[in-house]
Amino acid sequence: MAVAVSLEPFRIGMTALMVNRPRPALQLFAFLSGGLAMGLVVGMVVLFALRPALSSAHFTLPRVQIVVGLVVLCTAAVVGSGLVGRPRDPDRGPGFVATHARRLVEGRSLWTAAAVGLGTALPSVDYLAALALIAASGAAAATQFGALLAFNAVAFALIEIPLLCYLVSPDRTRTALASLNAWIRARGRYGVCALMAVVGAVLLAIGLAGL
Repeated sequence: MAVAVSLEPFRIGMTALMVNRPRPALQLFAFLSGGLAMGLVVGMVVLFALRPALSSAHFTLPRVQIVVGLVVLCTAAVVGSGLVGRPRDPDRGPGFVATHARRLVEGRSLWTAAAVGLGTALPSVDYLAALALIAASGAAAATQFGALLAFNAVAFALIEIPLLCYLVSPDRTRTALASLNAWIRARGRYGVCALMAVVGAVLLAIGLAGL
């Protein structure tokens, strides 16, 4: 699920945008910092602050796996059908909010990059499902925190890797990100949906077997 999160078109598109802004390395770092901050804070609140609410006898790992599997399968079906992310009518101009949001994103401020990172990492269905699995595992707090860190490291891999690559080869990084962004927008949705469908089916099967 972390891989599916990392391949979100908006996240990759924003990464490509940050590379083309002034001071790209700092923009990417601010963007990554905002995203990681949001992801880790939400994760720690769910796993530790809400732990008493998740300690019910009905909150068992097999049941959570079944529910999460069904949710992931439904999400894959909705995204694959095109009901989510349908492109805007090209004959219609951008709305007021979209126009001002675009101006804000294309500015020079590092605070803007961090804010966009925060918004990008707002809890998605995939992330909340992963947190539910971690919480239901019953593992020690340190183990759950390690799983949280690992999930976020993978989910933000397509920001972390470009940041490191940009420090070595800026021009190639810009070109590669532009190509990846175009591919994801054109065909990547179906690959992400297929990955989510496989993950959902596996979780559903494991959960049913564990009842």
